[in-house]
Amino acid sequence: MNRNQKIILAIIVSLSFLVVPSASVAQFNAHETVHPQQTTIKLGGLFPLSGRLAGGGVERRAAAQMAIDQINANTSFLSNVKLELLVKDTKTDPATGTTVANEAISAGVVGIIGAASSSVSKAIATVAAQKKIPQISYSSTSPSLSDKQLYPYFMRVVPPDSQQGSALAHIIQNFKFTDIATISTSDDYGLGGIGVVENVSKTLGINVATKQRFTPGAADVTTQLQAIKDSGAKVIVINTVIQDAITVFSQMSKVGISPKNGYTWFGTDGPTQEAVFANDTKIKDALQGMVGTAPNRGSGSSFDAFVNLWKTCNGKTSTDYAGCGDTTPNTYAPFAYDAVYAFAHAIDKMLKANQAVNDGAKLLETLKGLKFQGATGLITFDKNGDRIGDYNVLNLQGTVFKVVGIYNLNTGLKLTGTITWGTGNTAVPSYAKLGGAPGFELPMIAFGLISIIAIIRFRKREN
Repeated sequence: MNRNQKIILAIIVSLSFLVVPSASVAQFNAHETVHPQQTTIKLGGLFPLSGRLAGGGVERRAAAQMAIDQINANTSFLSNVKLELLVKDTKTDPATGTTVANEAISAGVVGIIGAASSSVSKAIATVAAQKKIPQISYSSTSPSLSDKQLYPYFMRVVPPDSQQGSALAHIIQNFKFTDIATISTSDDYGLGGIGVVENVSKTLGINVATKQRFTPGAADVTTQLQAIKDSGAKVIVINTVIQDAITVFSQMSKVGISPKNGYTWFGTDGPTQEAVFANDTKIKDALQGMVGTAPNRGSGSSFDAFVNLWKTCNGKTSTDYAGCGDTTPNTYAPFAYDAVYAFAHAIDKMLKANQAVNDGAKLLETLKGLKFQGATGLITFDKNGDRIGDYNVLNLQGTVFKVVGIYNLNTGLKLTGTITWGTGNTAVPSYAKLGGAPGFELPMIAFGLISIIAIIRFRKREN
């Protein structure tokens, strides 16, 4: 062996001593949790910052960003990870939603928060499924999104309208209203919710006098409103997004079917929000007494903590979190907050198990198995990725929709406050019980019939 060969052999032997101990250490730590150095994980935040839902979209975006900032400031939770919210404007448009979803995915997000409307969420869900990116909506409630054949990577922290529609129909029955008229937009959101209300109402013996639909964004709905008036129904159920609800409510007085005219209006979560009259006092005055439902936003210490965070703007200003600084965040703001935390809890579990968070299938599985206390209450998901929850019963009194009760699909309606109806009275409108005109009550009708019979008999005797 010459001198050069001896040198090469010596180097090889030396390297072998360096490699073996390292391999042994790696084998020893194979089942220990690996805590990576500070790293950034991106989430896509898809909100309607313009378009028909912009009124609530900006506050939902603010709540989601607030959650991101809270998590990043918490040294005991995801301490080695920084979450980044990549915000995109869907403009409440499915085509735009598809475009911005693709942009977010191309930028490396591991999950998507959004969208707001069901039609936009469907468009995004198709893209997300192709790329195996889990999606959690904070306000899309269309029952069709529960179809896992079509939308396998879609989840939501709000319950679907299949639950809300049933709840609303049972509440209507509870007050013994026997005839209703319905109005909704002809899109996925409008039809999905109102269809359940109509179908369940029929099974409960409630007559649906007329079903009125209109195109989303329509400027004139007086034809539909006149058809409702002509139907004779005094109880009207509406299911639309905020902007379309504003159109309906701004024109109902022209036809004379507002609550102050003696009609009873019920609404799903879309129109039962302060945003529908935020810029129009005439709508607010005409709507007094409206009753509606909305997913229970939560109660107790967790919800109170969120409201306090919102009130104090998380130590910043409304410039940082649009709309903060009061105690009345948008109905779906706390749900957007919880959607971020759902991803955070799932990411935390996966990192502790040494799993890759960009494994979309595994992230989806982890999300569906979560159980944690959020701002909106205990969060768990069913096999379809749908949130199971209670519903608040709301009543417009003054400038706010007050919570006057809770409806649970298993236990029914529990009133916790007093409902003031459109006429300003707390007694349930008598016409609604009969499906007739205001002011008639069964005892009076019976008395009238008995009187007529008595008069006829008396005359017969005289003859």
